[in-house]
Amino acid sequence: MYAWEQRKLRDVARYRNGKAHEKDINEFGKYIVVNSKFVSSNGTVRKYSNKMISPLSKGEISFVLSDVPNGKALARTFLIDQDDTYTLNQRIAGILPRQEVNPYFIATLMNRNSYFLKFDDGVGQTNLSKRDVTEWKAFYPSHAEQKKIGIFLEQFDFLIALHQRKPNR
Repeated sequence: MYAWEQRKLRDVARYRNGKAHEKDINEFGKYIVVNSKFVSSNGTVRKYSNKMISPLSKGEISFVLSDVPNGKALARTFLIDQDDTYTLNQRIAGILPRQEVNPYFIATLMNRNSYFLKFDDGVGQTNLSKRDVTEWKAFYPSHAEQKKIGIFLEQFDFLIALHQRKPNR
């Protein structure tokens, strides 16, 4: 058993910014544009584009960098589930975990983490910088333990979603 080790995001994942898609939005586009509404709605609110401007790959995490004061989108995560489907919009970061880091584990750890939310002063729009994100520190267990935790959390999220869809009697 390994001790949990504190590491900065920049040491466990690659960071990149998305690119503007506004000129390429198309109702019947082939690719899903990953923007803040998409991430904060867990993928239900969608815009499309025929151009793959900033491709996201399976296992990459989209992370909302910008939101209105006291908004509910800031620091939300969405774990990409397949290749050749999603394109990363501006004001959203792409976080690609290194091989020794389980994507579901880190996506859950980052999602609405209090470290990121402290940048929201409740007055002006919050814009997390690359440095704000890459300097974030968290504790990581061994990859095997991360995987077990990630699987548990994924199953738990699935059960929650299942119960939310259950009709009230």
